[in-house]
Amino acid sequence: MRGVTLIELLVVLVIISIALSIVVPTVGQSYDKWTLRSTAQRTVALFRFASDTARRDGIDVVCYYRDHSLVLLRGVFIFKELPIPASLTVRPEKPQGAVFLTTGQIIASEQFVLANERGRKVTIKFGPLPGQVATLEDMR
Repeated sequence: MRGVTLIELLVVLVIISIALSIVVPTVGQSYDKWTLRSTAQRTVALFRFASDTARRDGIDVVCYYRDHSLVLLRGVFIFKELPIPASLTVRPEKPQGAVFLTTGQIIASEQFVLANERGRKVTIKFGPLPGQVATLEDMR
C-alpha cells in the first residue's frame, strides 16, 4: 500500500506556509504602490484636462479636494469629479486648491500630495509653462 504519511503532509504544509509568508506582504506592498501611482496618473490627466478646458472654453477652472474626490468647477458648476481611493490622503483640502487660467497657467496654493498608509507619497507639481504638470515620487 502506497500513500502519503502525516509527516510528509505536514512538511509540505510548512513549506507552503513559509512561501506564502514571503510572497503575501510583497503583493500587498505592490498593490499599494500601484494604487498610488495609478491615482497620481489619473490626477495628472485630470489637471491637464482642466488646463485644456480652461484654454479652450475661455473660462477659469477651479479644482479642490473634498470627500475623497477631486472636484473641477467651471463657473459655479461641478463638471468633473475624480474619485480617490479611501486608502489615500490628499493635500491640500478644500478651500485650498488650484486655479487653471485661460492663459494655460496654473495657480495653486501648494503642491498636491497623494500619500498612502505606508508613508509613500507622490507630489504633483505645476510648472511655469502653460499646462505643465508632473509627478515626483517618494516611494520609501
